[in-house]
Amino acid sequence: MLSDGAMLLRTSDRIRLNAPGVERGLLSLRTVRHLLWYDGVLVTMRQSGTHWIRYMVGLVLAKLYDLPSPTYIDDRGIFGKPVYRHIPRIADTSMLPNYFLRSRTLFRLLHVPNHVVLVRDLRDVLVSNYEKRRDEINVDFSTYLRGDVRGDKYRTDIWTRIRFLNAWGPVVERQPEHVAVLKYEDLKADTRGQLARVCDHFNIGGVTPDLLDEVVAAASKAEMAKLQRPENKWKAVRVDPRPAAEWYTDVDRRFFTEVCQRYLKHKFGYQYW
Repeated sequence: MLSDGAMLLRTSDRIRLNAPGVERGLLSLRTVRHLLWYDGVLVTMRQSGTHWIRYMVGLVLAKLYDLPSPTYIDDRGIFGKPVYRHIPRIADTSMLPNYFLRSRTLFRLLHVPNHVVLVRDLRDVLVSNYEKRRDEINVDFSTYLRGDVRGDKYRTDIWTRIRFLNAWGPVVERQPEHVAVLKYEDLKADTRGQLARVCDHFNIGGVTPDLLDEVVAAASKAEMAKLQRPENKWKAVRVDPRPAAEWYTDVDRRFFTEVCQRYLKHKFGYQYW
């Protein structure tokens, strides 16, 4: 295992890092079903604004087609199974892609729905997950940062995020017309413009500037905080204002940098230490 960033993963650990991506990429039938049943697929890296973008897209559809608005920010009533047949059917997932999605021939010959892949700076993602689940994780941040490449001790950690990025990266590169990347940072800086871009990519018609303004206002941090399920002990809306960089010691930065240099093949345009 890597310690402070000076050691390489053992061969067995490199296999463990890559094997789940290979297995799920070949056997994931759910991502194949997405090709048959849906008009669009929203792919989100966990702790990258999943609830936020899903809530906004769901609210757009609810207002356009006179459907019940999402009750909570994690309400998936409009997503998942194609319940409403008369609306654009959007699936949402955080799974690794099936390898079939890399095929340009498949996209040419079959009705493959457009995808939007939501990502975020990996440093922020790790801090966000730690803040959300720190009582469950029950270790200090530096320990959590090093993760568990051999298993799933922390449910999601740096290694599971590397698998996600390395798996979706080739799909994005090979299908640029059909698979759009949405960065959390861009969504935060220009929420209205990026939401319009997502709706356009999913071919959701009838989206007006007034509708976008209404949805963005309803999805502000303050408003969404009111829509969290009271029984949930984990809060989706972050309240700690500290920058993510403050969580990392110098040793943590060295570890993170070397891990990214050696094992993260697709950085999605982010520049790390």
